[in-house]
Amino acid sequence: MNSTYRHRRVSLLGFVWLLLMSTSAWPQADAFYAGRTVTILVGSGPGGITDISAREIGRFLERHMPGSPTVIVKNMPGGGSVTMTNYLYRSAPKDGTVLGYALPAIITAQLLEPRRARYDGREVNWIGSAFRTTNVLSVNSTAPAMTLEEVRHEPIAIGVTGRGSPIYQMPALARSLLGLQLNIIAGYDGGNEITLAMERGEVHGQGTALEYWAMSRPQWLESGELTHLVYIGVGNSPYLANVPHMRELVTTEDDRRLIEFFETSATFGFPLFAPPSVPEDRIAALRQAFAAVVADQDFIDAVRSTMKMEISPTVGEALEQLVVDAIDTPEPIVARARAVLDAD
Repeated sequence: MNSTYRHRRVSLLGFVWLLLMSTSAWPQADAFYAGRTVTILVGSGPGGITDISAREIGRFLERHMPGSPTVIVKNMPGGGSVTMTNYLYRSAPKDGTVLGYALPAIITAQLLEPRRARYDGREVNWIGSAFRTTNVLSVNSTAPAMTLEEVRHEPIAIGVTGRGSPIYQMPALARSLLGLQLNIIAGYDGGNEITLAMERGEVHGQGTALEYWAMSRPQWLESGELTHLVYIGVGNSPYLANVPHMRELVTTEDDRRLIEFFETSATFGFPLFAPPSVPEDRIAALRQAFAAVVADQDFIDAVRSTMKMEISPTVGEALEQLVVDAIDTPEPIVARARAVLDAD
């Protein structure tokens, strides 16, 4: 089944489920959340697309949550959101007052790094995701090579975060499948730190979301400071008019299936979720509140203004189905993906 069609189908199912679901949970949840504080833990550093989108969602959740609790956002970076997700799964209160907001690759991380990612996505309570993304390998004007052919012969430095993040996975995949000479420089907390490193001349580029550039450095997009080499995910931006999708550059079905596995993150987007064992009435209320947020025209306008993005939401059981589909990826594909990330 085409991945775009599947995403639209499960997104629609999620909204239908919310419309049909009984609202009997609201009175109990209203009483519980009244006067409380809900904390959203963001699994990345400040200033990037993950952090800023979490703060926009948190701001509007205050408007739509039962009981009108205060919603605060705190950063817990590390390992491509794995550090935060481990904490939420194993140690955070299981009462619906602490939520997680992760980088898109948090589910593939469970498969790729099972010894470090100590959680099971099938047990997590998935609330919703407001966006899908396009992951692009981009370099700035200081790079010694500016085309795919040049980068096959001339090394360039690419900044990355943890291996559970698309910021790491995108260049690792491009290096493996396309033979690019990418010197991967690890240790950064998020895309914003890597951008500052690009400005300082420490690295030449990164493999982050195109939407991040539109939000963080729109002048780089407009001026041509950035050169985009290749992308995966949603590709409907005019900035990608002459940029190839990685699928177009490989010749075998196995390579295409590997790319589709990593594209799971772009479809999954940035998920909001709660730990296991949170009472069902609170999960129902959180999902209804999230559905109200992504339908709120003020939120849509704020996202367009602040983040230069359009929403593409997936809510509740529809998001759960994406998780199940990802976890059911055949082991040979997962094993090859692990080999790509372990190439250093």
